Amino acid sequence: MTTGARYEGLLADGMAHQLRRASQAVNASWQLRSSDLTPPQFAVVQVLDERGSLDQKTLGALAAVDRSTLTPLLDRLVARGLITKTMDVHNRRRQLIALTPAGHERAALGRQQAQETSRWIEELLGPERLATLTLLLKELGDAGRDQ
Repeated sequence: MTTGARYEGLLADGMAHQLRRASQAVNASWQLRSSDLTPPQFAVVQVLDERGSLDQKTLGALAAVDRSTLTPLLDRLVARGLITKTMDVHNRRRQLIALTPAGHERAALGRQQAQETSRWIEELLGPERLATLTLLLKELGDAGRDQ
């Protein structure tokens, strides 16, 4: 066995590698349906649609977007007219983020696109395996917060 063949075998069997490949497949499916909104942008828009105006720190935590990614992501959403950023009058260090009417419309469309992506995964895996996968991924994601 050559070094390259052995590496391909180890890589192909590696859980982290398979998670990355699965993420790429889901992101590709999402992009087919939503070329103008990335999954993290959708998460932000969805949280704001569900919760209303939030401070930037809370929004980042609820959408699971880290601080270094969140600021430029929000700037892009402001430039597209989907959100507003205003200073909290009670605490000048806090930015309050809110959806615009266009942002609410985009959130509704995003939910439809997310449902289409979920249907594609369910068709691929079946409902029971999808439920198991979702539970395991949630557990893994929740564990990542503790590190």
